[in-house]
Amino acid sequence: MTAPRKAKTPQGRQAKGVFNTTSSATILTDMLESIKPVLLAGKSIRLIDYPPEQRPYVVGAIAVLRDELPIRTGWQTIRESHLSQTRLRALRYSIPGEFLREVGHVV
Repeated sequence: MTAPRKAKTPQGRQAKGVFNTTSSATILTDMLESIKPVLLAGKSIRLIDYPPEQRPYVVGAIAVLRDELPIRTGWQTIRESHLSQTRLRALRYSIPGEFLREVGHVV
């Protein structure tokens, strides 16, 4: 006679799409530290320039930065076809030059 088998439960598994909170927090902090100097330098940031897996973190970092900086959004046409009448546009984030001159950052 054999002993009853114990049910195996997968420990340490997460549901698909669930982020690890510690790594998500560090990724978001790293994004904040890399995006803020770019915006304060007068440059713009486009979501399409980041890999698809990093884009949610970029959007989160911009949402946090909007509390302290006047970030404007706009659309930039990347590719346009007159034959098929289509446009590829990217969402662009930037800080207005007037604010950068007030703060002392040269544009």
